[in-house]
Amino acid sequence: MSLKYKNDDFLLRTDDYSEKVLSVVNKYDAFLDALTTADFGHIREATRMAIQFFVSDKYKNTEQVAVHTYNQSPKLKIRYNRLNDYLGHIQIRDKKSFSIDLATGTGKSWVIYAVSQIMLAEGLVDKVLVLCPSLTIEEELKIKFEVFSGNNVLTQILTELDAAYPSPAIKSANVPILNGDICIENIHAAYQRTGSSIPDSFKGKGQRTLVISDEAHHIYSKADANVKKWYDFLINPDYDFHYLLGLTGTPYIGDEYFHDVIYRYSLKQAMEDGIIKKIDYKVEEESDKEKGFDETYQNHVAIQEMYSGNLKPITIIITDRIVTCIQVWNNLVKYISEKENLSYDQAAKKVIWVTSGLPSSANERTVVDGILSNGEKVRKENLTLLKSVDEKENPVEWIVSVSMLTEGWDVKNVFQIVPHEQRAFNSKLLISQVLGRGLRIPKGLEHPIFVKINNHEKWTPKIVNLYNEVLEIENKISWFYDESKKRYAFPLYNLEYASLQDTIEIKKEPAKEPGKVDFSPQSRKWEETSRYSETGSFRFTVENKDILTIEQAARQIKLFLKEKDASISKQWSIKKIKDFIVKNLEKDDYDSSFLTNENLSKAKQAFGPMFRELDKKAPRMKMRPDSLYPLIWEEMSLQSFNESAIKENSYVYYTKDSVNSLSAEQKILFGDFLKDKENYDQVREKVVRYGGNEDEIKFLQENLFERTDDEFKTPLNMLFVSYEPEHRFANSLFNNINLFDSIFKSPDKGFYWFPYSYKPDEKGSTHVKRENFNPDFFIKLKDKNEILVVEIKADSDTNQKNKAKYRDGKAHFDSLNKKLKENGIDWKYHFYFLSPEDRTEFFQAVRDGRYKNWKSGLMQELSSNGK
Repeated sequence: MSLKYKNDDFLLRTDDYSEKVLSVVNKYDAFLDALTTADFGHIREATRMAIQFFVSDKYKNTEQVAVHTYNQSPKLKIRYNRLNDYLGHIQIRDKKSFSIDLATGTGKSWVIYAVSQIMLAEGLVDKVLVLCPSLTIEEELKIKFEVFSGNNVLTQILTELDAAYPSPAIKSANVPILNGDICIENIHAAYQRTGSSIPDSFKGKGQRTLVISDEAHHIYSKADANVKKWYDFLINPDYDFHYLLGLTGTPYIGDEYFHDVIYRYSLKQAMEDGIIKKIDYKVEEESDKEKGFDETYQNHVAIQEMYSGNLKPITIIITDRIVTCIQVWNNLVKYISEKENLSYDQAAKKVIWVTSGLPSSANERTVVDGILSNGEKVRKENLTLLKSVDEKENPVEWIVSVSMLTEGWDVKNVFQIVPHEQRAFNSKLLISQVLGRGLRIPKGLEHPIFVKINNHEKWTPKIVNLYNEVLEIENKISWFYDESKKRYAFPLYNLEYASLQDTIEIKKEPAKEPGKVDFSPQSRKWEETSRYSETGSFRFTVENKDILTIEQAARQIKLFLKEKDASISKQWSIKKIKDFIVKNLEKDDYDSSFLTNENLSKAKQAFGPMFRELDKKAPRMKMRPDSLYPLIWEEMSLQSFNESAIKENSYVYYTKDSVNSLSAEQKILFGDFLKDKENYDQVREKVVRYGGNEDEIKFLQENLFERTDDEFKTPLNMLFVSYEPEHRFANSLFNNINLFDSIFKSPDKGFYWFPYSYKPDEKGSTHVKRENFNPDFFIKLKDKNEILVVEIKADSDTNQKNKAKYRDGKAHFDSLNKKLKENGIDWKYHFYFLSPEDRTEFFQAVRDGRYKNWKSGLMQELSSNGK
């Protein structure tokens, strides 16, 4: 099957199975068996792997291990053409520095202790320094380590193995760290000049010290300037540390997986093993209307009912910034107060906000001070409440937090996670961190156990990437202008645009009073259904909070009129305004007992023409075509599409030679697709035999289309289209290829574009927006210097933007043809908007020579009542 990179492909490998290494690795099996339970074999494996890397004399540092790994991996050689390119992705190469990737909730603390204890017991190091990003994590580790170190069974086993230090002392850096000690400390203590024993205890002793970094993704974080010093401390020559180990469940720098990982226990594997909850993410919602907290609250109540009597379920809402976190907390408290008929203070006991600090900017601090009287005091109290949040006696049911939080959590009762905005969810690191908040399983529950991710449906691809292990690297395939196909290149001309005054409007007569207003549908409440990946459909009711009584709306409009023009305000009494609102609601059979804020804006906008001053000059600006210029094919930027796109809603047309235009890596990927397509029956049989579904490979037949060289008349190496309307038009193009000399699918951005302007549909806006329009296809007619420019849309897609695109596109190509004629250039452009139902008539018009003034049904619709 096709080449696909997984995070496993980046794991470092060794081949040192010498007696010396294996004797140490296997020596502590009894200790590891006593430390862990039978179902936590991954802890034992991760520990053994770390010891193997540290004990080996064959590899002196991480770079040597990386070179061996690269030389043994064909896939790494494909991804990185040169060894140095690969090595550049490894952060610390001149020491024995490695990372372990354990999914959140699967036992990082146990691995940290096990590796520390064995390295001390074997005499490989004299002391261990464990660094963590926060006081919370530091305190939790100390408690666990003191239990481990005081375990008589573990101590007895290590004593019988002649351990150099069978029962290490667990200390903080406020006292000297002696040989045989494990020091657990917040990373900030490493930078302190006073009060920390780290400099005296570790400077010059790094060769005999093991440094373990918990939550190691913070080492490379850009979010916290102090945390960024972590890396500098690890490589500080004054300490000269040699043994470095990082543990994290989110080993990403942005979206790139760490390249120094020696062992990985993935989210997917942990879910399959029942170690953590399964992810139940939203895959579909009935509408994109604003739902406030309604769905989240009703999910929370349903989960409470499911676990009634067993535990107290918790919902977490994740924001991207501290100030947003506190604002959301305040709004949620108000919502719960109203929903459960509680006072604000009573509701506030059910909801806490958790952050690593308070906003630093003055503006954001002012916002917070307007909500909280003593923010820092409350923040610390919330951190204390967080420690016991799973207990029934603790009243907290809701937690509002920040995605990039340095505080550690050990909360098991989380059953719903709500990313409040996409920015809290826009990288693999953040996605992993957010989901990690709710993966731990409470004791006594039977599988399957789910954590519901109440994400916005349009973010679903991000969630899917995680659910498929957060871990897959998106393979890309490029399409571009192919020099070997320049015989199909034809002259493309465009226009420069400049902002010029268009007209001067002088209003002579006052506008008529508003009569008709096209309000949007409105309801006090409505029912919706969301569908989740594991638990299926969830039905809930949304209450519309964004409403006013007719009396309130009328008074707001009255005030609006008074501010704009007192004379007009006198003509409109409150009763007249109320009658105006009710009449326009009732004409469309809408509930006339209230008005939404959206419809209030439309009502105000209806009065707009009345405020225009008489006899006043109002200049109108417009983007005007200026100079003519030719496009250069060679300057078209490289385009690409994700491997997943052709498995879903995109289509590729190609020839046998297309694969040869690709890079080495892409050639293997696309070549494998073509081989699988050619041998589809055998591939299908293999997939089914191993428990797969034929739907996984149907794209080979349904989304990939080979064309002959004679048919493939394009200057591109391949032709890539998205969604069904473009796909159907492309099929028709190739079916009628004898009518054309060349076809060109233009990029969605850049290369060929021109400006257009439109008035948005939403909220009756009068503001004009300007954007760029990139037509889909440029098609050269056979034996003619004429280009057909085609934009593809779905049937009856006549929104404001498309009306504006058609209007301004027609004007653009009319101006272009005029400029071409003025400059003596013998080329002409014809512009069309087509929907799937227009295809046959369009190609027949071309065949009959009727194309010059021909209009599609969609063009007729777009040209009527356009704005």
